Amino acid sequence: MSLATRPLRERRPGAAAPRSTRALALAGLTLGLAGTLFALPAAAQAITDPPPPAPLQTPQQASESAIDKLVAAGKYNDALAKIDEHLKQYPRDAQVRFTRGRVLMEMGRNAEAIDAFTALTQDFPELPEPFNNLAALYAQAGEYDKARAALESAIRNNPSFAVAYANLGDIYAKLAQQAYQKSLRLAPTARVSNREKILSNMLAPQRIAPVSQTPSPAKADDAALKNVGKSGN
Repeated sequence: MSLATRPLRERRPGAAAPRSTRALALAGLTLGLAGTLFALPAAAQAITDPPPPAPLQTPQQASESAIDKLVAAGKYNDALAKIDEHLKQYPRDAQVRFTRGRVLMEMGRNAEAIDAFTALTQDFPELPEPFNNLAALYAQAGEYDKARAALESAIRNNPSFAVAYANLGDIYAKLAQQAYQKSLRLAPTARVSNREKILSNMLAPQRIAPVSQTPSPAKADDAALKNVGKSGN
């Protein structure tokens, strides 16, 4: 039996070799497939999503942009025509209405600008900028009491509106100058004359400053905001 079994022992390693080779080959195939599967996420990470498309302007925003370009280019007649066309469709656009007042000021059409800013103060009393520009127009016309009242309204609406305080100081100085001048006509004195000269020298180059910034809807209450809509300069 020992002789009979010896060949079997000798053949066993020979018979096992093909099985081991097949097993190794199968294992190699499995590992290769696994490597391919695990490589896919790395390849997938290199693929990025396309950037989102740029937001499209609404018709109202596109119209406002066109108005801004015309104003920036100094094409006031064209800008005014575009503004009037815009406001037929968006009559509650506070900032385009504000821009209309500014354009009228630039064109020297001050009476119409006063009407435009006055209407804004009535429809949007929470906005201080129209009051400030009304004051500038009243001051140019020498109506300093009206200018003072408009600036005080601007400050009530926005107590941190620095331009209105500076302009109000100039208005008070101008009113003081007028009071000194009237005093000099009635009873001239050196004291009053000196003070009037000081104010005249200080105010000669001064002009009440209008604002060109757009009204800020953040200063309006929520109810007004619903009506104001998108704004332009």
